Amino acid sequence: MAKKRTNIIRYKKTKTMNIGIAIFSVIFLYLTIMVIRYITTPKIKMYEVLEGDIASTSYYTGVILRSETLVSSNSAGYVNYYLREREKAAVGDLIYTVDENGSMTEYLNHSSGNESRLSEENLKELKALLSDFSTSYSDNRFFEVYDAGTTLSSTLMKDMNVNALKKLSEQEQAGVSISFQKCTADSSGIVFYSSDGMEGLVPSQLSADTFSRDGYEKTSYTGGMLVSAGSPVYRLITEDTWSVAIPLSEEDLAIYGNRSSLSVRFTEKNLEANADFSIVRGADGASYGLLTLHQYMIQFAGERFVEVELKTSQARGLKLPKTSLTSQDAYVIPMEYLTTGGNSLSEGFYKEVYGEDGSVSTEFVEADILRITDNAKEEKERRKAEGIDETEQESQEPVPEFCYVSTSSFSQGDMIILPDSNDRFRVAEQESLTGVYNVNRGYASFRYVNVIDQNEEYCIAEKNVYYSIRTYDHIALHGSNLTEGELLR
Repeated sequence: MAKKRTNIIRYKKTKTMNIGIAIFSVIFLYLTIMVIRYITTPKIKMYEVLEGDIASTSYYTGVILRSETLVSSNSAGYVNYYLREREKAAVGDLIYTVDENGSMTEYLNHSSGNESRLSEENLKELKALLSDFSTSYSDNRFFEVYDAGTTLSSTLMKDMNVNALKKLSEQEQAGVSISFQKCTADSSGIVFYSSDGMEGLVPSQLSADTFSRDGYEKTSYTGGMLVSAGSPVYRLITEDTWSVAIPLSEEDLAIYGNRSSLSVRFTEKNLEANADFSIVRGADGASYGLLTLHQYMIQFAGERFVEVELKTSQARGLKLPKTSLTSQDAYVIPMEYLTTGGNSLSEGFYKEVYGEDGSVSTEFVEADILRITDNAKEEKERRKAEGIDETEQESQEPVPEFCYVSTSSFSQGDMIILPDSNDRFRVAEQESLTGVYNVNRGYASFRYVNVIDQNEEYCIAEKNVYYSIRTYDHIALHGSNLTEGELLR
């Protein structure tokens, strides 16, 4: 059977672009580029300006001088103590006993195991000491653990010895006799059972060797030890006033030469105080600083060497990270040329404009002012310091003032005109200003700052300066990463 013929002709399908896919691809590509750019572009970190201060500090190893004496035993024998260390003794208080044959020491040692020797009052005293220590304890002041241990040990020793002495008095009435000598305080003061050979040191005896710890030794006196006649048995601090001597360099003398008081911080105890300050001459002819205090003596009564930190100056103002600082060049223009004009009260200058036909005209140029000087104020303070009275100051020539204008406002060599005058000034001189980038409006705007003090991380800028920053402004944390007018990302 013959095949049917058909008139249908097949055509190849033409490929057409789907406009929706094309638009989607473009959008996807754009978003991909923007995401990559966002990830790879450094972010601008901001810093909120707040008031603060920084202090310039110096560190020294000082030697403590105090009014103290070593008390020696009048006779030889075994010594036992009846007053707690760091406790104040009044005249006539029993400090220690001495027995020649050790019978008193043997009696005390024999009685030490008797728990009944501690009264309820003694236990309350020990509990109070432990409670005070646990309440005030801090890991930052771990060294106080040793002081607390010494205080508890001496308190326990005192209580047990005093109780034993009372019991012995009762036994003596019953016929039991032990030969010993009671030794009382001849003057009042704080009792310590240690010495280092530097008691009685006075400022005129200071030398460089005084501040060396090499060969320094501290001797402790304990109950039951055998002493000879004339041997020291305890140390008595008689006054609350004490001093810390520090070595001074030539630079230190220049800094502290006119100071009568200083703020001192004892680094090991994290304690700050104000001290009277004076400069003394030592035995070696060198100059030494003397910090005199009238409190906190008891906290340092057991020490000879102490680490101190002195605050030499403290500036307060706007506290800024040093990373935010940058610099920008500015034209220096006399202040009298600054005026207001145009269609607003904006500040600017009248500039000469030259036409193609050679004609000369003036136009008002709104300027980006970065700083204005206050030389009159500074000069007035200088003249006052030199003893020039106000009448003579008025007769002095006026001090010129200047304003610093962004280089984007003018070109080198532009001529500006003094208002209501034919005087002209050629824009040429430039100076570099230190400042930060203000980012309050979403873009970088340079603002001059007057740095008055700084340390390794921060600087202090003067407050209330025209055309500068204010408290709570936002600035770029890293000023070197931006340029004038750059938008924040």
